[in-house]
Amino acid sequence: MTDQPSASLQALLLARLHHSGLAPEVKGLLQELVPDEPTKSSGGRAGPVQLRSITAAGWRGIGPRTTLELPPGPGLVVVAGPNGSGKSSFAEAAETALTGHNSRWDGRRATDWQKGWRNLHSPDVTPEVCVELAVGERGEAVTVRRTWHGVKVDDARTRVEGADGSERKLEEVVDAEALDLARPFLPYSELGSMINGTLGGLHDAFFKLLGLELLAELDGRVKDAVSECKQTVDRTDALTAQLLVDLDALDDPRAREAVQALSGAKPDLGRVRALLESRAPAAEAELVRLRRHATLAGPDLAEVGGAVARLREAAAGAEDARYGSAEEARRTARLLETAIEHQRRSRTSDCPVCGAENRLDRAWAEQTRAEVERLQAAATEAEAARHAVAVSVRAAHDLVEPVPVWLRGETSPLATVWQEWARCRDITHPRELAECVERAAAALDDACRQVREEAVRLLAEHDGAWQPFAVRLAEWLGAAEAKEAALDRGRHARKARTWLRPIIDELRDERLRPFARRSQEVWQRLCEHSSVSLGSVTLAGTPGRGKVVLDVSVDDMSAPAYSVMSQGELHSLALSLFLPRATHADSPFGFLVIDDPVQSMDPEKVEGLARVLDACARDRQVIVFTHDTRLQQAVAHLGIKATVLRVGRQTDSVVRVETLTDPVEQALAEARAISLDSSLPQEVANHVLPAMCRVAVEAACLETARRRLRDEQGLGLRAVEERVQSLERTKSYVSLALLGDEQQHARAAVERICPGGWMLIETFNSGAHTSLPTVDDRRNLVRRTKALATAIRSGARNQNAGGTR
Repeated sequence: MTDQPSASLQALLLARLHHSGLAPEVKGLLQELVPDEPTKSSGGRAGPVQLRSITAAGWRGIGPRTTLELPPGPGLVVVAGPNGSGKSSFAEAAETALTGHNSRWDGRRATDWQKGWRNLHSPDVTPEVCVELAVGERGEAVTVRRTWHGVKVDDARTRVEGADGSERKLEEVVDAEALDLARPFLPYSELGSMINGTLGGLHDAFFKLLGLELLAELDGRVKDAVSECKQTVDRTDALTAQLLVDLDALDDPRAREAVQALSGAKPDLGRVRALLESRAPAAEAELVRLRRHATLAGPDLAEVGGAVARLREAAAGAEDARYGSAEEARRTARLLETAIEHQRRSRTSDCPVCGAENRLDRAWAEQTRAEVERLQAAATEAEAARHAVAVSVRAAHDLVEPVPVWLRGETSPLATVWQEWARCRDITHPRELAECVERAAAALDDACRQVREEAVRLLAEHDGAWQPFAVRLAEWLGAAEAKEAALDRGRHARKARTWLRPIIDELRDERLRPFARRSQEVWQRLCEHSSVSLGSVTLAGTPGRGKVVLDVSVDDMSAPAYSVMSQGELHSLALSLFLPRATHADSPFGFLVIDDPVQSMDPEKVEGLARVLDACARDRQVIVFTHDTRLQQAVAHLGIKATVLRVGRQTDSVVRVETLTDPVEQALAEARAISLDSSLPQEVANHVLPAMCRVAVEAACLETARRRLRDEQGLGLRAVEERVQSLERTKSYVSLALLGDEQQHARAAVERICPGGWMLIETFNSGAHTSLPTVDDRRNLVRRTKALATAIRSGARNQNAGGTR
């Protein structure tokens, strides 16, 4: 996709905001809420990815290990084979190897998948799927292999290896997010189901591909700003109503003044502020101190109890370790290993230290090895115990809070107890720390409780019944000031949202337009003669709640896509939506894997499909699996360059893959092999070789006839195939290829492009009556056949251009 917008969404939004004519406050709010543009990173991945091969063993319809070799670089690859041949197993193998997932089984019963993923004919073969990739600009070979080690489909491990056998991380090679957003796999199961419902998954994928998350996030931020302002106003109104009720019940002149200040359409915040500030500063300072004490909280005794238990448990574990330190045990083990190594190398059983004979015998070696293992286990145990002690000590230290700033320097009992609690952080021995923490926490909790109860009592006595209302009025004043700010911000946010919604739709549609245009181009190629038209493709909603809107019409009348389209048109629509997404410019995948797209398509759509795949194959590796021979016919009919691989399945799920070559060259090669076989009986050569040569000439005629009918008469694939299928004899093949239906001039036409060619055709027809006594005679027949086939393929154009001479 070369026509993607180059400017960032953030820049486009800010540019429109600059020329919006909105009030400065609204502009400022939007500028504040616009998110930063997300930065794109390769995440350490190596670059573009293509497929070198797909391998499967014991998987689905494939028994013994079989590899599908793929030509490198961009190009069209058609993997053909009848139903049940195993071709789709290769497609599923590639998807499963790279994603760990087989989308064909989405929505099906788990029991079906559990029974069907493993090949039934190869129970002894370890199930495995594997893809060999070409990664990066240099095409580094990387293998991704998924192997099953159990009976469940989840009992699998994926291993990624470089060309040198070194293990790699899958996320360094394949971008998992790109696999989700620009999936290069289109299984047959998705062709018919892709457009059902709201296309929510496709909507979310396009949203991320186009970088539209910024729009959704901004819309959400503005919406949240409106909601938060409303919540602030509602909370303050509820607080005012309740406070008025409670103040009205209090017999105090200050309460009556507060009621007057809070009543009315707009409360008098200045009057409330003056009422609260009328108290003497010294009294206010004392109230601040008392309120602080009234909310004082000591350590959480439940957490302390848990930490103490873990300390004692860790201490006990460390004391139970058989060695005081891991270092001592490992040092002793190394010494004993050295002795064993000395005994092995010196091949003597005499002790090198004391000189005693036959002391270091086999029994000694076995006992010593057992002691080494015991010491190593002891070292491991000691290390674990030491680690447990460190963790439990650190956890206990984390519970100990330092002396609060406002309490430092005091000589009160609370300060003394808190200092004792803080000194617990200096103790590292687990048992000593457990005792200190347990004792100090209990003492501090009791001291905090006493101070807190005294402060609550004094606050209750201070200023009588008015003081709680003074506190509530102070809280209300803060809420009322927040309400005033929220009212202004809410008005600005609502104006911002009113302006923003159409701008978001406009920018979203601009970003999507190249994809929509590409979808329409694919649809027009696939359904050129359909009465169903695909108009705009748009996105509605936000991620998680969005949908793709398809403008589908039948004879200019709008209609839901899935209600008016045939199955072939549904498949075409699915391809129209899949290809723009999978071929996105930012996709790291240089390949597409499409399984059975031809089903339910009429011949015109098959021709359109061949053209679409050819266009994609100009810069991507396009691998299409199909059992329908019409795609091969369309590729040949349109002269599209493609590699055709034939998949065949024998008994016991033995799968074979062969490359289909030029049918003329293949027939000539087979005839040539027969001609060189000196052991071939005369009667067999006389019968078989002319028939094989006739196959080569008829293949050349069919190629030329199809080209003539397509280019000169403008016939489609269906009409061409109906025409050629009516041919019965070689001479009619030649006549159609060179002259159309003018069979009376066929002889002259053949002789004009290849003298002696007509006699050669008569030789083919004579069959067993032809005498080929020597190998030279046979080779000469093949050479003449090649000359005639070549003349038919290349000379027909010249004859058509020059006319009958």
